[in-house]
Amino acid sequence: MMTDSSDSQGFAGALATVLGGYLRALGPLRAALLLFTAVVIVLAPGGDTVPEYEGTGFFFTIVVPVMAPLFLSGLLLDALMSRVLMDGASGERQQQLRVVIRSELIAALVLVVVYLPYLISIFQ
Repeated sequence: MMTDSSDSQGFAGALATVLGGYLRALGPLRAALLLFTAVVIVLAPGGDTVPEYEGTGFFFTIVVPVMAPLFLSGLLLDALMSRVLMDGASGERQQQLRVVIRSELIAALVLVVVYLPYLISIFQ
């Protein structure tokens, strides 16, 4: 007879296995790029945020938004290079690179959508 705790451990184990395989497919540098992109997405200022030039507001309204285009260009460049590498790759490696490209393009799209209101408010 299975208990609730064994069900949750089974799900957690399966999740850890899937996540581990996904991170292995990405590789350490791509995983770090996606992790830092996720942090920049989470720390994105709202559309009505006024830039602050002192204190901790400087970090959240100036430094973090400056990092967003850098990560965006890194994501797009790596997706492009993964596509170039996919031409000469074998079947399994091609599948791995497809996962990389999809992940990076989705992260880039989310990054643009999250920062668009803030950028529009700055240029108005």
